[in-house]
Amino acid sequence: MRQARISHQQLAALAFTLHFAATELVLPANLAKTGQSGGWLAPLASFLVAALPIALMLGLLARRHPHQALGELACHLLGPFFGRALALLVALISTALTALSLRDVAEVIPVAILPATPLLALAVPFTVVAVYGAYCGAEVLARLSVFFVLANVVIFLLALATLSGLVHPLRLLPLYEHSPLQLFVAAWPPIGWYAESWTFLALAALVDQAHRAGRGLAAGAALATLALMLFTALSLAVFGHQFVADFNFPVYSLFQQITIGELVERLDVILISIWLLGMIVKTATHLWLAANAAGFALGMANERPLLPALAAVALILMALIPNLPWLFLFSTTLWTPFSLSLGLGIPALLLAASWLRGRQCRQPDMQA
Repeated sequence: MRQARISHQQLAALAFTLHFAATELVLPANLAKTGQSGGWLAPLASFLVAALPIALMLGLLARRHPHQALGELACHLLGPFFGRALALLVALISTALTALSLRDVAEVIPVAILPATPLLALAVPFTVVAVYGAYCGAEVLARLSVFFVLANVVIFLLALATLSGLVHPLRLLPLYEHSPLQLFVAAWPPIGWYAESWTFLALAALVDQAHRAGRGLAAGAALATLALMLFTALSLAVFGHQFVADFNFPVYSLFQQITIGELVERLDVILISIWLLGMIVKTATHLWLAANAAGFALGMANERPLLPALAAVALILMALIPNLPWLFLFSTTLWTPFSLSLGLGIPALLLAASWLRGRQCRQPDMQA
């Protein structure tokens, strides 16, 4: 099925949403716990280790092989068997990421606005909305992601302006207590989250100007890194790293402190609304990526009929996750090394295969 095209700016906004939506509320507490007062710098290390090299490799693949998703490209370079196997792997990982996104929503919403709400009562309606978003396609999701980017810029500037009297910049120092390795320990979980971006090649294949796809992916990851650093730094500067480490969702607790006269008394509700928009885009995009890859692996011309089945699998996987602390432990011990190995290894393998194929094609011409 022919896919609609997106611009590299829309790709950047979509990459920003995929990287930042879940981490905005969930990650700052972990950064403060492991990185302490310098935890706000950890996302920069994660960006340099995982997000930037993966974005550059995907951009080079999109430039050399325009408008080809990962499965299609792997079939061309490695053969049909490996191509379909790799597409199936993308489908499995994207379905797992959909389940993780659903779990994030199910953990945050009871704390923020709907206490004591059963897990499935939140997850099922949210999944229906995500399926509809995936059915609409990546172009619609990319447009929504632009609103998410703009909304986060506005709400951060509003928070900075209203909380300026509570900000203590010295709470951001020292950058590390014992050793610079402390920052790398704090950066370890975000590295795994950034490394998931190797599955975004299907999004890069939609860019109308293929040579700018890498720029869009890198810009989106860079903006997400900057936003995560700023939100974490603001939380640390207001509360201090001891309190931030104790909060479940420090940024949400930060916005609970904001009132603007009688006009806005619950800015935290606005924050949650913006966050939910981002999570809808993130969940629907992962679901779209899963259906796109599974449809290719199964040889289907239209992958949309797979969306309800993949969403049901994601719901089952989500229900098997015990709680948020277990999810953090899983991310740091198993998911991060697995995700980083695939994130750096698969694009590098495809680039090497592309280079060898290009060299083999040039040799007969030189001999002639």
